[in-house]
Amino acid sequence: MYARVVMSGVESDPFLVNISIKQGLAPVILNLFLVAITLTFRHGVSADDSIKLNYHLNGNLFNIRRLQAKTQTSSMCVFDLQYADDAAIPSHSADGLQRNLDSLAEAYQRAGLLVNTKQTEMMTQAPHLGTTAQPSFPIDSDLLNNGQHSVI
Repeated sequence: MYARVVMSGVESDPFLVNISIKQGLAPVILNLFLVAITLTFRHGVSADDSIKLNYHLNGNLFNIRRLQAKTQTSSMCVFDLQYADDAAIPSHSADGLQRNLDSLAEAYQRAGLLVNTKQTEMMTQAPHLGTTAQPSFPIDSDLLNNGQHSVI
């Protein structure tokens, strides 16, 4: 593959690029890599530490009575939510979230990556009004940044 550098509107002569991934393949390879890490992470997560989602595919998305029925209702566990290069790790409990974070950090470590605790934030939702204490979540003894705290 050859490349040119443009500086102040003037192009350089073409030069050989020896070490690179073509731009068209880079996103595909990155996605495959992230899928492999995600599958490794999910292997170490208990279904009890995930968010359970019940759904019905007949067009009545908000019919609570049908979602409570056992027939024609499907269930799935949500372990993570991903968009571009961002991910959210949901859990119903602080202990469950810590186990999920430990599993994620281990999966990243196996792949030669580290979780950047300086750029990782947590968001908690208090179960009761008036609860102000936020749990802390360490990854390899570094505490995550506290994000916004919501109270229902």
